[in-house]
Amino acid sequence: MTGWQREERELTVEEYHQMMLMQQVVAENTQGIVASVTEFQKGAVIDEYTMQLIEEGII
Repeated sequence: MTGWQREERELTVEEYHQMMLMQQVVAENTQGIVASVTEFQKGAVIDEYTMQLIEEGII
């Protein structure tokens, strides 16, 4: 199978409320989410660089 398949249906009221709640949570916490991901990425880069230095016998 290639391409996308699309299923079309109406949302239930509960699904709509859940979607709106998730949208609100993300909107209110975007800065914290971005900061957390950025910090994780910095840590991963530092760990990778440290391992490279160890492998090359520099440290």
